[in-house]
Amino acid sequence: MHTDARVKPEFETCHSYIPQKVKDPERLVGEIAFQLDRRILAHVFQGQTRLYGFTVLNIQDKIIQVSTHPLTARVDEGYRLQLGQRYADLMERLNQLGYNTTLHPPFTEFVINTYGILKQRPGSDTAQEMGYNNPDFLRKVIISTAPGKLLKDLLLLLSCLSYVARMDGKPLFLW
Repeated sequence: MHTDARVKPEFETCHSYIPQKVKDPERLVGEIAFQLDRRILAHVFQGQTRLYGFTVLNIQDKIIQVSTHPLTARVDEGYRLQLGQRYADLMERLNQLGYNTTLHPPFTEFVINTYGILKQRPGSDTAQEMGYNNPDFLRKVIISTAPGKLLKDLLLLLSCLSYVARMDGKPLFLW
């Protein structure tokens, strides 16, 4: 057992550090999953401003839906191909990080439903102060909050979100 009060093990430091900064760390874990899902959708459906009912879990159906005219049922094959290619290209890149298109979309939905998402969207200054756009801070939140059996996949979702943020040059969390 660690007894030196001056030097704390990383987990204890991390665990005691998080609650002071984050009011609801479980919801922040859910927000990470939600933000990744939204970023994937925003990449594929670049012209769509509203993505209600869209998830990565149902993305194939949504590609068909948005590329089919609602009145005539005429399919815009070029647009469907473009959306499908954007999705395939991004999945190929995320797969290199370990993202699995069979496992991670339902896992993401599970995490969002289990932990929820942030109730209030902080302003950009507040988000920055709280570390919401800092991958190291978010990694510590995940490690101190999530059960061990979910850690590997939650950390992978964060890695994928970090990658997408670097790719598009935007912050980790978009409000």
